Amino acid sequence: MIETVSQRECYADVTTDDGVRHVLWKCTVEESALFIDEFAKIPNLYVADGHHRTAAAYNVGKIREEEAKAAGLEVTGEEPYNYFLTLFFPAKVLKIYDYNRVLKDLNGHSSEEFMDKLSQHFDISPIVEGETTYPQAIHKFSLLIDGKWFHMDLKETSLDRSTPIS
Repeated sequence: MIETVSQRECYADVTTDDGVRHVLWKCTVEESALFIDEFAKIPNLYVADGHHRTAAAYNVGKIREEEAKAAGLEVTGEEPYNYFLTLFFPAKVLKIYDYNRVLKDLNGHSSEEFMDKLSQHFDISPIVEGETTYPQAIHKFSLLIDGKWFHMDLKETSLDRSTPIS
């Protein structure tokens, strides 16, 4: 049975400048089985933030593995470079915020030319005054150009459904 945190000497206890306290406890290999069992219960995982960091950690791990093998070292898969710190939140407490982008210029195109190029992949319609500019479903976007708001609905023909990522 895992001791309660009050019964164990902490491994690290740090309070950041903004007043958030971080306390870490080191567990034994036997105690870690609890965490392995709990993580095994997670059926799906969505990387909402940190996907670039995740990919970079994977790439660094592969490079270090190749270097270790080239140096004649035994590689077991348990090396520190095979792991990186992460944090999980249940979907019920997760809020994914707006993902907004601003174009500084239209690469030499007029607004009309830009909208014409967009219309190859999107059905575009004006947003009526008073109507929300917040996209209401997946594959729907909003565009503000020349002081006017537009709905942009991705055309089915422009959607690649061959893999979950694409």
